[in-house]
Amino acid sequence: MKSESVKTWIDGIKPEHGVMAQKVDRLIKELIPEIQFTTKWHKPSQPLGVPFYGLIDKGWMIAMWSFKNEFALGFIAGTLLDPEPPVTKMAGPWNRNSDYKARRIDIKNESEFDEKLIRSWIEQAKKLPGWSKIE
Repeated sequence: MKSESVKTWIDGIKPEHGVMAQKVDRLIKELIPEIQFTTKWHKPSQPLGVPFYGLIDKGWMIAMWSFKNEFALGFIAGTLLDPEPPVTKMAGPWNRNSDYKARRIDIKNESEFDEKLIRSWIEQAKKLPGWSKIE
């Protein structure tokens, strides 16, 4: 599944978040060529949904959000990453596993965007478990 809805999401969020989302999208596709992606959870507060990236044999591994004051990048097996992303308050069905929990990083502006660290997390995430099934 390689859905155009992720491009629609990137084009539809705040421009300053869109720049960072484009970088992450490019990095994920560069580092994991077989990646699957789509948006999920369309609702009134998030009409464009939430972009998810994953592998068919692992499930969803990475997600992005555009909040009011920051762009967020989440990893389903975040507690297994080194270093662990800093934001621990992540509600959702992916956080029910007892072996690992989701974590994310909130990035307020482009000067906080650490491409080397994000690249490292993506490379690690492709080797870690994901959440749910990709159909």
